Amino acid sequence: MSLPSGHYRILDYREFHDLPRLMWVADEASRQWLLDCPFDDVLDDYAAEYRVHTVGTDVEDAVEPWEEHAQGLLPMVGTVPVAALQFDATHRASFLLT
Repeated sequence: MSLPSGHYRILDYREFHDLPRLMWVADEASRQWLLDCPFDDVLDDYAAEYRVHTVGTDVEDAVEPWEEHAQGLLPMVGTVPVAALQFDATHRASFLLT
């Protein structure tokens, strides 16, 4: 399973370099995901794709996923190219994945 197409709301993010590089998002069905685009020391640049992790389903009762992610507790379910995300004008509020 990878990240489904659709509109995503960015709930929060932790790293930003031109784009959010670690972000907690919710899709249109309120499913939560964590997208992680780590810095690649060999390339001396950020990776070309986000690693996609599942977080949960209830945005209203959501608990920030940063600690679970840092401990490797969030299941990785796939990847998505950074170029596939069409961010809003601020690059901080939402994106569309087609």
